[in-house]
Amino acid sequence: MALSAESRRIASPVCAAFVAPGWRGRLAVIAAGMCAFFTMYVTQGLLPSLQGVFHASVAELSLTITFTTLAVALAAPFSGSLSDRFGRKPVLLVSLAGLGLSTLLAATADSLYTLLAWRLLEGLFIPGVFTATVAYIGEEWEPAQMPAVTALYISGSVAGGFGGRFIAGMVTAHWGWHAAFVVLGAVTLLFLLFIAMSLPPSRRFRPSASLRASLAGLPRHLRNPKLLGTYAIGFGILFSQVCTFTYVSFHLAAAPYSLDLRQISLLFTVYLVGMVATPLAGRLAWRFGQRKVFAWAMAVSSLGMLLTLLPALPDIVLGLTLSSAGVFIAQSMATSQVPGFARQDRSSAVGLYVMCYYVGGSIGAFGPSVVWAHAGWPGCVGLVLVMQAMIAAVAWKLWRAKPGDARLPLPGADAAPALSDLQG
Repeated sequence: MALSAESRRIASPVCAAFVAPGWRGRLAVIAAGMCAFFTMYVTQGLLPSLQGVFHASVAELSLTITFTTLAVALAAPFSGSLSDRFGRKPVLLVSLAGLGLSTLLAATADSLYTLLAWRLLEGLFIPGVFTATVAYIGEEWEPAQMPAVTALYISGSVAGGFGGRFIAGMVTAHWGWHAAFVVLGAVTLLFLLFIAMSLPPSRRFRPSASLRASLAGLPRHLRNPKLLGTYAIGFGILFSQVCTFTYVSFHLAAAPYSLDLRQISLLFTVYLVGMVATPLAGRLAWRFGQRKVFAWAMAVSSLGMLLTLLPALPDIVLGLTLSSAGVFIAQSMATSQVPGFARQDRSSAVGLYVMCYYVGGSIGAFGPSVVWAHAGWPGCVGLVLVMQAMIAAVAWKLWRAKPGDARLPLPGADAAPALSDLQG
């Protein structure tokens, strides 16, 4: 859509007064996304192998995921408030340093209980990466660019989620699981150096008066119906994804497939579809509305889950690919909504979203073990389908545009929609 002469006259001084971070800043955002997910689910593909190492049950081994995601959920609101008080980049860098060091130390674990302790510590540092980066994007880029940059962040998280699982599987197959944690910890610290040099200091950040003042924003967010519903949607998104990829590993490690560790690690290649799907999400949302795109994404993901019930391995891989594509598009839609719904204290609002998101992941790892024990993989698929239908219904009702809402004009054909415009 072309800008009118009046719109150009009004917008030009604003555009001239501020220049968003350049390509190095965008690369740093992608790197931050990768770091946030390198170690989050690192044990997911290793669970069948770790079962022989620790001689533990499926439920006990799933705690290596649950402990991390639960720690993320508990720390997220506070990391958002720390970011509101002390700044986006400082909190991001400190969080990355803690994450890298705790991952290295996890390699020293000599029992499942010790490994769980280190995994818990890793989870405490992860939300600082997410909340600080998303808030930085919301402040340092113009509204029309925010969804596109958010999609880059999520693309980085997709690459990190795949890379962490793939590296862990291949390294474990050759040198053991201890070496996998050493490698991933070292990679995280290298990314820390790159981000420190490449991400410009915040220029629009205004610190909260105190940490207590920042935390005072949390009750306000809990009285916001749109935020509450979006938090519930985030819960369901990660519940679905973690349940799927945790229990499909056991499904494919058993007869008749009997996949080994390398083959299960390669299975996570389907995550890379998210790198294609998420950058398109902003364009789709601008054209069709965020609510419709979310509903389509859940429909695609549900179709993929149904395909995993077929006996042929290629059908299962196709189903997991479709399921991942739908989930990543849905996550892009939900994440970009949060700063728009929170008119102030945005970082703490993102922190609450992260908390609910990872509570969903925690329950998605451990909770379905009961369903798995009684109904196997079909039972887990049914559970995911029910969850996805519920959150699709919530998004359809909640993200309805209000009368009088208007879209911002696009400055060019390649621009993405503003966060506040993606409500219909």
